[in-house]
Formats: sequence, structure tokens, C-alpha cells
Amino acid sequence: MRLSFSTVAETMEQFEEDRKDLIGYSHAIYQIMLTLNKMGFNCNVSDGSAPIGISMGFPSDYSFFNHQYKIGYTAWESTELRDGWKDRMLWVDELWATSSWTANVFKETTGREDIHLYPHGIDVSWRPKRRERGDIFRFLHVGEPQVRKNGQLVVDSFIDLFGDDPKYQLVLKCSGINSTRIFFPDGSIAGGPDGKYSNIKIITQPLSHNSMVELFHKTDALIYPTTGEGFGFIPLQALATGMPTATTSPWAEYKKFINVDIPCHSSYSEYQNIHPGNVYEVSQKDVEDSMLDILNNYEKYNKQAYKNSFHVHKEYDWNNVTLPTEKRLRNIFKSRAF
Repeated sequence: MRLSFSTVAETMEQFEEDRKDLIGYSHAIYQIMLTLNKMGFNCNVSDGSAPIGISMGFPSDYSFFNHQYKIGYTAWESTELRDGWKDRMLWVDELWATSSWTANVFKETTGREDIHLYPHGIDVSWRPKRRERGDIFRFLHVGEPQVRKNGQLVVDSFIDLFGDDPKYQLVLKCSGINSTRIFFPDGSIAGGPDGKYSNIKIITQPLSHNSMVELFHKTDALIYPTTGEGFGFIPLQALATGMPTATTSPWAEYKKFINVDIPCHSSYSEYQNIHPGNVYEVSQKDVEDSMLDILNNYEKYNKQAYKNSFHVHKEYDWNNVTLPTEKRLRNIFKSRAF
């Protein structure tokens, strides 16, 4: 049972082995192919002999060989589609989504009802760790410079609450670039936050998989006021390590495990060219209140997160989340007599 993967899979050769699973789609496609191979499928990249093609990425980038049964697999974070996407999503034989929230958006915007849900999983290397609160409390934020991750809001909230107090630290893990800034009263840029505040640490260099896990293990809480996620690996990875996690939740498949639900409301996206329609808006006050909630109730959230981490690993084990998709693929092969 041969399967051909395209779009995101085509770039995997560019990633070093220990970094293939660190960047959203690349992480997902890497694990999906490993899991399906273990289940008896023969997964390859751009395989013209495979009767089924799975194209993972934006609909504008879907690519297949002419004879293939076409499956489009997309994650998305706002309530409207980009121009040209609808026709591509109606063109494929099947449309797959990464979360229930995303599937509902696709149903409402395309009119398709036959959308298969294939949420992502968590690798066992994101192992649970018991945390003990030390002399320095470290908040972690991951996702810069993507605007929907709200890194600037996290920086502003942290500075407003803690200033340069050495008992608290904010660690920002960025993907090559940090866009957060400190501003003068007149609104002009004063510089990067780590230039003025010694308790803000910014990491822009790439980290290996093991180094990322170590970073999560060394920090006390994740603060993640995202405006929306197609699936949301970062909070799930934090929860899998037993880290108390504060994030928005309407988009989350795993919202029952989130420790602090940052209040948010659906609002017209500020970045319509990137994410048309509505996203989830978060206020600075609610971010600050969530950070204080974690601090003031850390013992409770820490115990809760560690206990839940084992349930996270069981429920979001890659084999478990893939079982419905394995069944779906086998049915396609059987029904079409490939």
C-alpha cells in the first residue's frame, strides 16, 4: 500500500536529522510517515507509482500525480480562507484537517461535509518531569517572530509585572528572528528587551530536538497567548513534559489538559493578508492575570500538569491518533481496488 507525500515532505531533505521534528508541518509529516510505515504502509516523497497522494500544506501548494487519489491535508488558524484556496479544497478527492476547530472552518467555508480529522501526536521524548520551584521562576514563550503567537504581548506583560526583578525570568525561543521591542514613551523603539532587562533571555539560534526538550524541562511555565493554532504543538509539548501551561483554548483539541485558560474573544484579524476573517484576541490584562494565577497557585498547577502529562502521552501517542486514519486509508485502498 504505497502512499506519496508532497508539499511539506519535499523540504524534509533540507533538515538535519535531529531538527526534522521542530518546525510545525515538518514535525508532523516526519512523524506521520514514520507511524504509517510501522502500520504497514509504504510512504515515500513524490512517488509517482503510489495510487494515493497526500499533499500536506496550504491548498495553493497542493501537488499530485495525475492518476492519484488526491488527499489535501491542511492546518489553519482563522475563520476565512485565503484567495484561491476554496477551489483547490473542492478539487481534491478528500480533505483532511488537523483539529475539530479547523475542520469546522473548512466545512463552513467550502460546504464540504466529508472532512476527515487527523490530529497530531506527541513523541515519547517529550518525557514528563517533576518540577520544583527554585529561586528563579522561569516563564517560557515559543513562537517568535510569528505575529499570532503574541510574543510582544508576553514581553509587555512580563515587564509590567516584574520589571528587572531577578527572581523572575522570561525565556523567548525564537525561530531565527526576534521581533519584540522595548519602546520609549513617545513610541519610538528603544531596542530589544534583553538589552535593557537582564531577566529576559532571547534564544534565536536553532536548537536540536534534545536541546528543545531540555529547554522545556528547565523552565517552570509556558505562557502562550496565541490568536489561534491549526493544531498547536508547542502547548501540547509543554503539557507532555508536565509543565504548567497558560494558553488560549477555543482552537485546542486538547483543551481539557490546559492548566490556565487565557480569556480571549473572536475578533477581526489585524493581519487580513495573512489570516483573513477572525482570530482570538487577547488583552494584556488577561495575560498578566494568567501569569499571576500560575505563580500564586503553582503548587496546584504543577501537580496537576505532572499527573496529566501521562494522560497526554497516552491519548496523543502517535499510534493512537493515527488509528482512525489507518482505517480510512485501508478503506480507500479496498474500495478503489488499487
